[in-house]
Amino acid sequence: MTDNFLEPQSLGVPCPRCQKELQLKKGRFGLFVGCSGYPDCDYMTSADFDPGTDVSCPECGTGKLVQKTSRFGHSFYACDHFPDCKFSVPLPPVAESCPDCAYPILLRKKTTAGERYICGNSECDYKSKIR
Repeated sequence: MTDNFLEPQSLGVPCPRCQKELQLKKGRFGLFVGCSGYPDCDYMTSADFDPGTDVSCPECGTGKLVQKTSRFGHSFYACDHFPDCKFSVPLPPVAESCPDCAYPILLRKKTTAGERYICGNSECDYKSKIR
């Protein structure tokens, strides 16, 4: 990047919608990748776009959980089929089922004592031993 990082920076990657070049841009919520053909093409994604966590969404079953950032700067994990599926969890998901209730995902929780897995189902109180 150049010294003036407020100017859009070309990435040399074609837009998946219109095949124009993608650019790294700065908006009011931080950096993002957007199409150079804006406003004709409004494609955009986050600058640190992660293709996913390889954890399937337990609600819709077809989507994957991806990391997103709220408008307040907090990370969360949500289904990539939003707005059709509105499933989200506040902690990193793990593709293991709960031994107590068989819910398809566990959540990785870090504490001062160590790391443990908790059930993603709010009605289940499963917690693994501290690792």
